[in-house]
Amino acid sequence: MADDMNIELKEAEAKVKAAEAAAEEARKEAERIAKKAMEEAEAKKAEEAKKAEKDAEKKADDAKKAAEDAKKAEEAKKQAEEDAKKAEEAKKAAEAKEAEARKKAEEDAAKAAAAAAAEAARKQQEAAAAKAAKENEKREKIKALKAICPPEYKPVGTSTYFWVGILCWLPVIGVFITLIMSIAPKNRNLKSFARSKLAYYLILFISALIIILVAGAVIPADNQVEIGNALIKIGRSLGMNI
Repeated sequence: MADDMNIELKEAEAKVKAAEAAAEEARKEAERIAKKAMEEAEAKKAEEAKKAEKDAEKKADDAKKAAEDAKKAEEAKKQAEEDAKKAEEAKKAAEAKEAEARKKAEEDAAKAAAAAAAEAARKQQEAAAAKAAKENEKREKIKALKAICPPEYKPVGTSTYFWVGILCWLPVIGVFITLIMSIAPKNRNLKSFARSKLAYYLILFISALIIILVAGAVIPADNQVEIGNALIKIGRSLGMNI
């Protein structure tokens, strides 16, 4: 019985030792795993830190580059503003030159126009003087011709022809005035004018006589009396004593 107990005790001790050894082994394994995990964590942390450092360096480079680009953009903006300012100054200078040139051109044009107007006025005056001289010369020639012209051939004015024509065309009495004017005046021009009117009267008389003869031969007697009465009425309405 005691031996069995000793055996069990030894077995128990052996199991305890085995358990302690297993626990020690487990502890060591756990420490090894923990150490390995720690090392991996530290390595991962170091890698992440290195990566973060690289990212930070890249961001710093990007920021530096952005700053350089911003500086270049600012310089370009300043340069553009300076160029725009120079361009504006050049534009103002060009506008000033253009205005000065335009003013000079207008002054030259005004001078040229004034000179042309003066020249035109001078030519107009010369032309007017020449025309007046020509008219005076013509008038003097007409006066000279009138002076040497015989009385029966002296020119007759337009007003004389007008009033003589009015007298010649008066009803009935105009025929006698025309006959007298074609014989009595000493001036041949008036005679010729009156004779031309007398020729009209003769042509009208002959035409009327032919028409009457033809009408008398063609128109019946009853109608002839009616036509004669109508012509008498027309003549009386015109002031003829028929």
